[in-house]
Amino acid sequence: MKLANFEKVIEVLDNLHNANIIEKFAIGGAFAATLHNEPISTIDLDIFFILKEKSDNLILSLDKIYEYARHNGFSFDHEFINIHGWLVQFVEASQNDLWKEAIENADSFKIGNSKVSVIGCEHLAAMWLFAGRAKDYQKIAIFWEAEILDEQKMFDILEKHGLISKWNKEKWRFVNEE
Repeated sequence: MKLANFEKVIEVLDNLHNANIIEKFAIGGAFAATLHNEPISTIDLDIFFILKEKSDNLILSLDKIYEYARHNGFSFDHEFINIHGWLVQFVEASQNDLWKEAIENADSFKIGNSKVSVIGCEHLAAMWLFAGRAKDYQKIAIFWEAEILDEQKMFDILEKHGLISKWNKEKWRFVNEE
């Protein structure tokens, strides 16, 4: 994908924020990993966000995001919105304390002439451990081997969110303890 198109995606995200549809947002998932370290295969751009308007409904509605997308001519592909050639998946984070914290503590990246929030390495690793899929464990291993994780910071996050026992059970996948 072209950098210019990615900057257009950031502009759309900023517009969603400025239109009071989303409160805060940060790039997560494999694309965030790519920004922190090295390219990781992915088909989409995960945007973790908090809706501006809170709802008491049991079912989360992303209608305002989809309405904005339709109004601006963006197409849909299953759970993705195609924004300037990027398949964007919106993940509402207000129901998960780890995800909310990851957004609150996101790193700021400059991409071209734009700035965007990107979930930090340690929070990404905790989120991947939480998800527990094989591809997530592979991403943790890549970060661990690249020595880009602040271990104390990561362990503090894992402890705060009740993930230490899962780490201890799964760390053989990431840590070569000789």
